[in-house]
Amino acid sequence: MTAYVERFNLTLRQLVAPLSRRTWSIVCNQSSLGWHIEWLRAYYHFARPHESLRLPTAHRQRYRSRTPAMAAGLAHRRWRVSELLLMPVYPA
Repeated sequence: MTAYVERFNLTLRQLVAPLSRRTWSIVCNQSSLGWHIEWLRAYYHFARPHESLRLPTAHRQRYRSRTPAMAAGLAHRRWRVSELLLMPVYPA
């Protein structure tokens, strides 16, 4: 369990520039960091394929890549980044 948490922390620091150490990117306020984290969550779950979730296929291609949303049954295909950017955001 600890290895999973540490791996996710590293992934988070790599994908969100204000969280990485020794970076030129800064966070102006807490809400800005919140938007960065929400963007990462959407990208991580809907657009980024995970090797541990891939499925073997009988076709020429050996594996079918999947995202966590596909594995959970929330999506039937990988989303493009442009689809994520065009998705409307509703206030909480």
